[in-house]
Amino acid sequence: MKYYIHHVPGRIRIETPFIHENPSNAQLFEADMKVIIGILSIKTDHFTGSAIILYDEKTITYEQVVCILEERKYFKLLDAQTLDEKMEKASENVLKFAEKIVESSLGEGFSGGG
Repeated sequence: MKYYIHHVPGRIRIETPFIHENPSNAQLFEADMKVIIGILSIKTDHFTGSAIILYDEKTITYEQVVCILEERKYFKLLDAQTLDEKMEKASENVLKFAEKIVESSLGEGFSGGG
Protein backbone atom coordinates (compact mmCIF):
# COMPACT_ATOMS: atom_id res chain seq x y z
CA MET A 1 0.00 0.00 0.00
CA LYS A 2 1.21 3.47 -0.85
CA TYR A 3 0.75 6.73 0.98
CA TYR A 4 -1.92 9.18 -0.17
CA ILE A 5 -2.90 12.65 0.97
CA HIS A 6 -5.70 15.06 0.18
CA HIS A 7 -6.14 18.37 1.94
CA VAL A 8 -8.76 21.07 2.13
CA PRO A 9 -8.60 23.70 4.87
CA GLY A 10 -9.50 22.07 8.18
CA ARG A 11 -9.53 18.52 6.79
CA ILE A 12 -6.81 16.06 5.83
CA ARG A 13 -7.41 12.60 4.40
CA ILE A 14 -4.49 10.21 4.32
CA GLU A 15 -3.90 6.60 3.45
CA THR A 16 -1.08 4.93 5.32
CA PRO A 17 0.29 1.40 5.59
CA PHE A 18 0.58 1.96 9.35
CA ILE A 19 -3.14 1.42 9.87
CA HIS A 20 -3.94 -0.65 6.77
CA GLU A 21 -5.49 -3.96 7.87
CA ASN A 22 -4.26 -3.33 11.42
CA PRO A 23 -7.07 -2.43 13.86
CA SER A 24 -4.75 -2.09 16.85
CA ASN A 25 -2.52 0.39 15.00
CA ALA A 26 -5.63 2.30 13.91
CA GLN A 27 -6.72 2.59 17.55
CA LEU A 28 -3.22 3.65 18.62
CA PHE A 29 -3.14 6.25 15.82
CA GLU A 30 -6.52 7.69 16.83
CA ALA A 31 -5.68 7.84 20.53
CA ASP A 32 -2.27 9.39 19.90
CA MET A 33 -3.50 12.06 17.47
CA LYS A 34 -6.65 13.02 19.42
CA VAL A 35 -4.62 14.49 22.27
CA ILE A 36 -2.89 17.01 20.01
CA ILE A 37 -4.17 20.53 20.60
CA GLY A 38 -6.08 21.67 17.55
CA ILE A 39 -7.11 18.21 16.35
CA LEU A 40 -10.91 18.17 16.44
CA SER A 41 -11.58 14.58 15.39
CA ILE A 42 -10.04 11.52 13.78
CA LYS A 43 -11.81 8.77 11.91
CA THR A 44 -9.86 5.76 10.70
CA ASP A 45 -10.72 2.81 8.49
CA HIS A 46 -8.23 0.01 8.97
CA PHE A 47 -9.66 -1.92 6.01
CA THR A 48 -8.54 0.80 3.59
CA GLY A 49 -5.76 2.27 5.71
CA SER A 50 -7.33 5.71 5.57
CA ALA A 51 -7.79 8.39 8.17
CA ILE A 52 -9.71 11.64 8.12
CA ILE A 53 -8.33 14.31 10.40
CA LEU A 54 -10.37 17.41 11.17
CA TYR A 55 -8.39 20.24 12.70
CA ASP A 56 -8.87 23.82 13.84
CA GLU A 57 -6.93 26.05 11.43
CA LYS A 58 -6.67 28.78 14.07
CA THR A 59 -4.82 26.43 16.41
CA ILE A 60 -2.74 24.16 14.18
CA THR A 61 -1.71 24.31 10.54
CA TYR A 62 -1.84 21.66 7.83
CA GLU A 63 1.96 21.65 7.76
CA GLN A 64 2.15 21.10 11.51
CA VAL A 65 -0.26 18.15 11.35
CA VAL A 66 1.73 16.55 8.54
CA CYS A 67 4.96 17.15 10.44
CA ILE A 68 3.51 15.39 13.50
CA LEU A 69 2.36 12.46 11.35
CA GLU A 70 5.85 12.12 9.92
CA GLU A 71 7.64 12.53 13.27
CA ARG A 72 5.55 9.71 14.72
CA LYS A 73 6.23 7.49 11.68
CA TYR A 74 2.56 7.34 10.66
CA PHE A 75 3.08 8.96 7.28
CA LYS A 76 5.71 9.82 4.63
CA LEU A 77 4.80 12.91 2.65
CA LEU A 78 7.57 12.41 0.07
CA ASP A 79 6.14 8.97 -0.77
CA ALA A 80 2.52 10.17 -0.90
CA GLN A 81 0.36 10.48 -3.97
CA THR A 82 -1.96 13.44 -4.27
CA LEU A 83 -5.49 13.35 -5.63
CA ASP A 84 -4.27 14.78 -8.95
CA GLU A 85 -1.62 12.05 -9.26
CA LYS A 86 -4.15 9.37 -8.36
CA MET A 87 -6.60 10.68 -10.97
CA GLU A 88 -3.87 10.91 -13.60
CA LYS A 89 -2.89 7.29 -12.99
CA ALA A 90 -6.53 6.15 -13.16
CA SER A 91 -7.02 8.09 -16.41
CA GLU A 92 -3.92 6.48 -17.91
CA ASN A 93 -5.23 3.03 -17.01
CA VAL A 94 -8.64 3.77 -18.56
CA LEU A 95 -7.00 5.02 -21.77
CA LYS A 96 -4.77 1.95 -22.01
CA PHE A 97 -7.78 -0.30 -21.55
CA ALA A 98 -9.77 1.63 -24.19
CA GLU A 99 -6.85 1.38 -26.64
CA LYS A 100 -6.74 -2.39 -26.19
CA ILE A 101 -10.48 -2.66 -26.86
CA VAL A 102 -10.22 -0.54 -30.01
CA GLU A 103 -7.16 -2.43 -31.25
CA SER A 104 -8.79 -5.81 -30.71
CA SER A 105 -12.05 -4.77 -32.38
CA LEU A 106 -10.17 -3.31 -35.38
CA GLY A 107 -8.03 -6.41 -35.64
CA GLU A 108 -11.08 -8.71 -35.69
CA GLY A 109 -12.96 -6.53 -38.18
CA PHE A 110 -10.38 -6.73 -40.95
CA SER A 111 -9.62 -9.81 -42.99
CA GLY A 112 -6.23 -8.49 -44.04
CA GLY A 113 -6.85 -9.12 -47.76
CA GLY A 114 -7.75 -6.64 -50.45
